[in-house]
Amino acid sequence: MEKVTYGQVLRAPGTVPLYLAAFLARIPMMAVPLVLTLLVVEGLGGSYGEAGIVAAVETVGAGLGAPWRGRLIDALGVRRALLPSIAVLFVIYPLATIATYFWLLPLAFVAGLFLAPVHSIVRVSLAANLPTSHHRSAFALDSVMAEASFIIGPAAAGALVVAASPQTALVAVGATVGVGLMILWWLDPPTRSSDEPVAPRVRGFGWVTRDLVFLFLVSAGAMIALMATDLGIIASLRELDAIGLVGIVYLGWGVSSLIGGLIYGMRPASIRPTYLLLAMGLLTMPVGIAHAPWTLALASIPAGLLCAPIMTACSEYIARLTDEARRGEAMGWQASAFTAGGALGSPLVGTAIDRWGAAAGFAAGGAIAALIAVVAIGGQRGPGASATTSSRVHV
Repeated sequence: MEKVTYGQVLRAPGTVPLYLAAFLARIPMMAVPLVLTLLVVEGLGGSYGEAGIVAAVETVGAGLGAPWRGRLIDALGVRRALLPSIAVLFVIYPLATIATYFWLLPLAFVAGLFLAPVHSIVRVSLAANLPTSHHRSAFALDSVMAEASFIIGPAAAGALVVAASPQTALVAVGATVGVGLMILWWLDPPTRSSDEPVAPRVRGFGWVTRDLVFLFLVSAGAMIALMATDLGIIASLRELDAIGLVGIVYLGWGVSSLIGGLIYGMRPASIRPTYLLLAMGLLTMPVGIAHAPWTLALASIPAGLLCAPIMTACSEYIARLTDEARRGEAMGWQASAFTAGGALGSPLVGTAIDRWGAAAGFAAGGAIAALIAVVAIGGQRGPGASATTSSRVHV
C-alpha cells in the first residue's frame, strides 16, 4: 500500500488553513465545561452538583444537535451551516454572564444545541479534498491537534478565571470561538470532491448500515474508556493525597495520545476500531493498581497511546462507509455517540469509584469498553453487506 507522509497532507491546497482555523476554534471550546463549572461555583455561589447539571444540560443539547448540524453541512455547505452557530454564540455567552442559575440552564441547552460542528466540518472537508489513501494521516493530524486543544484550552481558561473572573473567561472563550468559526466561514472548505450535481437525498435512515451502527457503538465505548481514565486519575490522586499533581499526570496522558496519533497516521494500513477499543479497554482496567503518583502516570500511558488512534480510525471508517451526501450527518451521529458514551460513562464510573474506590473506576470503564468491542466483533460475523461497498468493511 502507498505510504503517505504528513508532508503530503499538509501540502494539499487548503489543508493547513483548515487545521489552523479548527485548532483556534477548538482551544476555547475545550475550555467551556471548565468555565461553566467555575461560573456556577464561584460566580453564582452554587455547588458542584449544580454545575454538573448545567454541564449535563449542555451535553444533552450537543448530543441532540450534532446530527442536525451535520445534515446542514451536507445540504447547505459550511457557510450556511455555520451561520446559526455564530449568531447564537454572540447572544448566548454574554447573556450567560449575567444570568441567574435558573436561566443558565436553558442558555446552556441552546448553546449545546447550536454547538458548531467543527469536528464534522474538518473531517468531511479532509475526506472530500484528499484521496482515500491520505485519509488516515489527515485524520490522525486532526486528532493530534484536537488532543493539543484539550491540553491547552482548560489550562488557559483556568488561568484566566484566576486572573480575572469566570464571567470574563466566558466572554473571552465565546469571542475566541467566534473568531475561529468566522475564519472557517471565510475559508468555506469544500464538502464535495467534485462540482458535479449531487443526487437527491433519500429521506430516512436507509443509509445506516449494520457496520455503521457498530461503529457508533464503538465510538461510545471509546468515550466510556476515556471517562474511566479521566475520573479515575482524579480519584486515585485524591486517595494518594496528591491531587496537586493532576496536571502532570494529565499532561503525560495527553502527550501519549499525541504520540499514538502521530504513529498511527504514519501506518501504511488501518486497524479496525473494534480491535483498538478492545485493546484500550483491557489496558485501562489495571491502571488503578498504581499506588504512587509516578506509577499512575506511567500506567496511564499505554491506554493513552490509543486515544487519538481510535478517534482517527472511527472517522476513517465513517468516510469509507458513507457517501459524500451523508458524510456530515454520519460524523454528527458519531459526535452524538461520543456524547452518549460520556454521559453514560460518567455516572457508571463515578458510582464504581464511590462504592469500591478509584481502581474500580478504571476496571469498570475498561471492562465496559472491552465488552462493547467483543459484542461489535461478534455481531459483524453474521451475513450482511454494507450498502456503500461491494464487500464487507468490518469495523
